[in-house]
Amino acid sequence: MDLVNRLMDEASVSRPIGLVLAARGVTPETLQNFLHPEMENLGDPYLLPGTKDAARRLWEAIQKNQRIMIHGDYDTDGITATALLAWVLRENGAQVSCYLPHRIDDGYGLTADSINKNAKGRCELLVTVDCGITSYDAVDAARAIRLDLIITDHHTPGPTPINGGVSGVGSIGLGLPADTGSQEWMVVVDPKLPGAPKGTEDLAGVGVAYKVASAFLKYGVENGIGGEETDLHAVLDLVALGTVADIVPLLNENRILVRQGLKVLSMQTRPGVHELCDIAKVGESLATTDITYRLAPRINATGRMGDPTDSLRLLEASDVEKAKELAAVLDNLNRERQTIEERVVNEAEEQIERRYKAGSPRGLEVARSLVVWSDSWHQGVVGIVASRLTRRYHRPSVVLTRDPSGQFTGSARSLRTLNLVQVLDECKDSLIRFGGHAMAAGLSLEEANLEKFCQEFDAAVQKVLGIESMQPSLSICGEVAFAEMDEVFFQELKELEPFGHGNTEPIFITRGVMPERKVPAGRDHTRGMVRDAAGTRMQFIAFSRLPSDFPPGPWDIVYSPHINRYHDKEVPQLRIHDIRPSAAQ
Repeated sequence: MDLVNRLMDEASVSRPIGLVLAARGVTPETLQNFLHPEMENLGDPYLLPGTKDAARRLWEAIQKNQRIMIHGDYDTDGITATALLAWVLRENGAQVSCYLPHRIDDGYGLTADSINKNAKGRCELLVTVDCGITSYDAVDAARAIRLDLIITDHHTPGPTPINGGVSGVGSIGLGLPADTGSQEWMVVVDPKLPGAPKGTEDLAGVGVAYKVASAFLKYGVENGIGGEETDLHAVLDLVALGTVADIVPLLNENRILVRQGLKVLSMQTRPGVHELCDIAKVGESLATTDITYRLAPRINATGRMGDPTDSLRLLEASDVEKAKELAAVLDNLNRERQTIEERVVNEAEEQIERRYKAGSPRGLEVARSLVVWSDSWHQGVVGIVASRLTRRYHRPSVVLTRDPSGQFTGSARSLRTLNLVQVLDECKDSLIRFGGHAMAAGLSLEEANLEKFCQEFDAAVQKVLGIESMQPSLSICGEVAFAEMDEVFFQELKELEPFGHGNTEPIFITRGVMPERKVPAGRDHTRGMVRDAAGTRMQFIAFSRLPSDFPPGPWDIVYSPHINRYHDKEVPQLRIHDIRPSAAQ
């Protein structure tokens, strides 16, 4: 409590906010940066190894009138990173084309095929965003055709340096040949490589692209060759979109970029963003939840169900009518995705019932992980399905489907306490390839290795997670009384935003609460009024819990406080996460 009191005094905030700050690991020394995430607190872009060298090569390409191709990825992070870097380079005279792989036709990330089919003869410099850090075959293909490479990524590097053996390049991909005009030139920028400054390690792909763009403009100004007229403030909406969508921790530099990016995004000055917000029914007061549940699913839908280039065209659109047309395409694809996703989830749960329940020796009381597969599931939804299975069963989940080559390919999702890349590395003998980061990864394997992989994966998970980890848990900031959540508290609560992964909405507990009213809300939910021991009343909403599911009062409740906005009214409300009969009878 001494830390809480110090934080309360230092920040002049209420006790509940002091509890939240302490639970977030904020100290008096880091307090001001956390409460005031301003752009000037971003680190020098040159401090991220490789950015200055990448900037130098990009300016050289412009000066020599060389063609630049940006190779992105088919999710929101990769698409926004592509749009961001393409705009900055074009604003400064670059010849830029963009390529986004088709999920089914091309597969994930930078590949030798994508080099030979799309880059060969079409550019002198290839720049990746949100991919490439483990693309060994692609690097060899680029070397074979003497194509210069700038790889920018945020995923976990493989055990072997991506550019080992490339002429003149350092062992971790951050050095350069003496002559930047030489062939087989490559630089790698990835905050998960050694030497990256503290606070950048969790940048999304679009955050890394922003760093490269910042270094590019800085280098141009320093050397008197351009960049003065380009305002990076204009692309912060793209940074917010991609960062929140990729579910990276909203701390350190991500917190700064998203906090400021949400302000730009809320202005909806980009025609594509405006039309997307309109069709998704997102208002002017835009929050991270709007990105997570409304905007990102529609941007992702093209990469899941169609051509991701449509989402890129939407973000780059300058014509309102064209933007409206593209927003409708995204919305329709998202509806199609939802229908297919529900079918696959139902089939996956039926398979879990057969494989992990119904008297199976690997029942859910034993299994630490879930692996399901089918010949017919749509590749575009397996990642979402894995996420839903992980949330429902609170276990790392892998969902696989057969790809056109006959292999099984898919996605894995994890719990916060388990690093997927490390676990999959223990199963590498069963896999053709894998990659990603701690919470999400992709993988491919032969059908003959499916059962072997299931056993290896579960054994690797068991080394990290005990059976007690299979139960969902809530991180409670502390116990508060309703009277402490007054108007000042809710004003202070806004200063803790943006909320998301790594900086979730605060959760409190209040004991001895009496229900005064509980009524159905929609088909599956409950709303009502509760009163604490001191007599203070608060409205509540409880999702996926019917009035008949509540025990008799009094209750101990765990909840997140928020402002419920409807019909131009703002009312404090508790979003109940869990409830139990109170011991304080």
